[in-house]
Amino acid sequence: MNDNKIKQLYTSNIQNFIASGEQNADNLALSAALVSQTLLSGNKVLTCGDSASKMIAQHFAGILVNYFEIERPCLPAIALNDTVQHCAISYNEHADLLEIYARQIRAIGNEQDILVIFSLNNREPMIKSAIEAALTRDIKVVAFTSDDGGEIAGLLGENDIEIRLPTNKPSRTLEIQLFTIHVLSELIDEVIFSM
Repeated sequence: MNDNKIKQLYTSNIQNFIASGEQNADNLALSAALVSQTLLSGNKVLTCGDSASKMIAQHFAGILVNYFEIERPCLPAIALNDTVQHCAISYNEHADLLEIYARQIRAIGNEQDILVIFSLNNREPMIKSAIEAALTRDIKVVAFTSDDGGEIAGLLGENDIEIRLPTNKPSRTLEIQLFTIHVLSELIDEVIFSM
């Protein structure tokens, strides 16, 4: 691989980051306000992702429960788990594995909670069923999508927020998701803990 290819990859990714910031600044500010209000009201954040985005969901929940860059009190957040639930469901041959996240939302989600989802291709069945479960419980959704938003964007209601990342490559989407939740986490800390 030559130097030009390497430089082109870096340049392209930097351009994606800049475009994402320009495109999503308002919705990131709205998301920070919504998540902060949810937490200040004594409610919780539920997160989930499919494929490699699971680690982004887990990381975001971990930031809220622990801390991002400043020491602060714990905030209630849960990354929905597909491993433990998958093991339990596997005993029931009639269970729908695509409902793993949806069942957890129906079990522990409350009306004033918020669901933050991370999608890499905008059509993951487990993520779609999670959004549908959230909407039936009047749980607001913040959806990290990419490209044109696809099927995920079509499920969102008027009170939900979409953070649409301007890339159609899953690897690039994942990278921008990670940076964007760090931005969101910093904004949340500023809203809740700034004095």
